[in-house]
Amino acid sequence: MKTIILLLCLGLMGCATAAKKPQATEQPKSAFERQVAPEELDRTIKVFSDAIKQNPNYAGAYYNRAVAYFYKKDYDKSWQDVEKAQSMGMEFRPEFIDALKKASCRTE
Repeated sequence: MKTIILLLCLGLMGCATAAKKPQATEQPKSAFERQVAPEELDRTIKVFSDAIKQNPNYAGAYYNRAVAYFYKKDYDKSWQDVEKAQSMGMEFRPEFIDALKKASCRTE
């Protein structure tokens, strides 16, 4: 059941981030510049926070919550979850880390 809920959340997040066809004067946005509805982010963060409460060693939940916090522009919390997930052996795409560094003005 938890797996189904997580998949639904990720699916909704994917639908919310689907790129629209760029206008002639509009530049295509990168995956990390797309807009996601705040209520979807809040629900996604809650689902992964609940998963972490049930299993604090669930690296995938930290990973996904870090991405949700990034889209919510809560970069400090995103970094916390990135560091926690990495300490458990998760690897993030370099493009995500670069986007997070740029958005949060972090230079590490």
